[in-house]
Amino acid sequence: MTPKPMDTISPFVRLRESMAFFRVYGWELSRFFIVLYLPVVLVSLILPDGGAESADSGFPTVAFIFNFFYQPIYTGALIYQLARIEAGQPWTIREGFITGVRLWDKLLLVNLVSLALTLVGFMALIVPGLIAYARLALAEFRIVLNGDHPKDALKNSFEMTRPYTLPIIACTVVLFGLFLTLQLVIEWLTATLAMPLLFPVTLNTLLSVVLMLFLTILLFRFYGLAAHRPSAPE
Repeated sequence: MTPKPMDTISPFVRLRESMAFFRVYGWELSRFFIVLYLPVVLVSLILPDGGAESADSGFPTVAFIFNFFYQPIYTGALIYQLARIEAGQPWTIREGFITGVRLWDKLLLVNLVSLALTLVGFMALIVPGLIAYARLALAEFRIVLNGDHPKDALKNSFEMTRPYTLPIIACTVVLFGLFLTLQLVIEWLTATLAMPLLFPVTLNTLLSVVLMLFLTILLFRFYGLAAHRPSAPE
């Protein structure tokens, strides 16, 4: 009988590892975000609601649309940066940005397919949506770090995450639970202390940055585990 891999016993080990990585390289990662994520922050602050007409019609806001199409660039750059940091190799923000721009179309296509499959899963039942999210979570890493075509990236991510599906889901649920709790605390403080609207908008934007950054680090840890996992004997 093949023993159960130790790295699948406790998914929260990955959370602790990600926290340790963030603590050590937090300044470098923050410097990265100050430059590459700044356009998203500015658009979110300037156009937080996207106008009353967009809100009434249910059409995505301008800020959401901008972030969706810009997201592949900073995500690709972040993945590139994480790989260089872990390997102890030098990196620059310019190199990361060029990497994100060069792979923009592939990353956008992977995002669209992953989002579509996840939404279909959520519309059917919540569990299939969570499984789809977890099984396709490493597709962007395959494109940036392995040079996969979008179709191959999705297929390889689906196979790589097979033993890590539940840990990825569990860790992500914990992160989003903390995120939503902090949002509720911010809204309560705003209402209780009668703070200006800029206060919750700014803090929620910063929380979104930290959540996205930490989630990417977390998935990067799972990518490392899956990439070095011995292949099952035929």
